[in-house]
Amino acid sequence: MEDWRKRREELKKFYDRKAWRVARENALMRDKYLCVLCLNKNKVTPAAVVHHKKHLSLSNMDDPNIAYNLDNLISLCEDCHADVHKGEHGKGRMNLEEHPYNYTFDANGMLVPMA
Repeated sequence: MEDWRKRREELKKFYDRKAWRVARENALMRDKYLCVLCLNKNKVTPAAVVHHKKHLSLSNMDDPNIAYNLDNLISLCEDCHADVHKGEHGKGRMNLEEHPYNYTFDANGMLVPMA
């Protein structure tokens, strides 16, 4: 088990990296700054957090496929981010690795259901 102080310090350094700030912004732009989980519930909520679907740890934070790959990032509101971490209905952490995108944006930037 990782020492929580070391993990907190190292992750703070990670989230200060320019590469993370760029990846975060790219994820938010891709998702039009909206919470993907809320969209899938037919709610429109601004995203506040970019979450790693596959958990970021000290052992994988230098792996660009986990740390910066858009396929591993999802835009969430604060409430959904909290739900992901605590798990819904006490079932443990929500698995987002295979989470579908039920909505997309058309050429005019309008939100449309995926076929």
